Amino acid sequence: MQLDAIGIISQNMEKSAEFYGLLGISFEQVGGPDHWEGITSSGVRIMLDSEKLMKQLDPNWQRTTGVAMVLCFKQETPAQVDERFAQITQAGFTHKTEPWDAFWGQRYASVMDPDGNQIDLFAALPQ
Repeated sequence: MQLDAIGIISQNMEKSAEFYGLLGISFEQVGGPDHWEGITSSGVRIMLDSEKLMKQLDPNWQRTTGVAMVLCFKQETPAQVDERFAQITQAGFTHKTEPWDAFWGQRYASVMDPDGNQIDLFAALPQ
């Protein structure tokens, strides 16, 4: 068994694709305008599904509040954490935590995707 895909419910498919594009993921529509897929450099698929599709699949579906899961994107170097953070925030997306050197030995930062999901950026600090 292996993790193949992560589904993200999106209020605005274009805005979500723009955000995740800054993390290196290119999307294409699969089966229609309400389901888009892209692949991370590690091979995990990221799927964007519109709220409209969710309501079609489950008429009782409601958007939840709060962060229930965090996606973490590994960067090659601590400097790349800072660069990616700057790229995302300069594109107008919000952040939760500015880059910092975490006590567990990583450069770490947290940004928020357009739907309020927390996305962490990290890289190992030099030993």
